[in-house]
Amino acid sequence: MAAITIIIKLPSGTRYLTANSERSAARFAEDVIYSLPREALPVPLSVTCADQGGRKRLITYLVELQIECMATKSAGESTSQPRE
Repeated sequence: MAAITIIIKLPSGTRYLTANSERSAARFAEDVIYSLPREALPVPLSVTCADQGGRKRLITYLVELQIECMATKSAGESTSQPRE
């Protein structure tokens, strides 16, 4: 049984992630967040974990990751300025 569960509410439905370590849980959630179009962010999420400190760290990290992603362009967007 997994020690950590992350629930992410996506525009297309709810995603349930389970892991046995904070690092694995963070990595799984990162993959989901990075795959989303920037305009879909922020997405609601919740973390269930027996270790309350770990739960708080994961929530803080994932919220900050979404903020960082919203401030950057999507992978498909060009970072160069259009030429005139």
